[in-house]
Amino acid sequence: MANSTAIEWTDATWNPVTGCTKISAGCDHCYAERFSERFRGTAGHPFENGFDLTLRPERLQQPLGWRNPRMIFVNSM
Repeated sequence: MANSTAIEWTDATWNPVTGCTKISAGCDHCYAERFSERFRGTAGHPFENGFDLTLRPERLQQPLGWRNPRMIFVNSM
């Protein structure tokens, strides 16, 4: 999870799933895909597999540790 973000309408992001499968022409200019594909093949990086759909079960428990209320953007990636 990113504990801070430049996105003005949210306080943080949480991505227990990253990547996706393109389903429409609206996906042609996806910011998340462009960002993550830059790191494809970078060993140990969270986006080592680029924008391939990746389930991240290790992140599912993160919200249980949050102590303060916040606005979370879920699955921004």
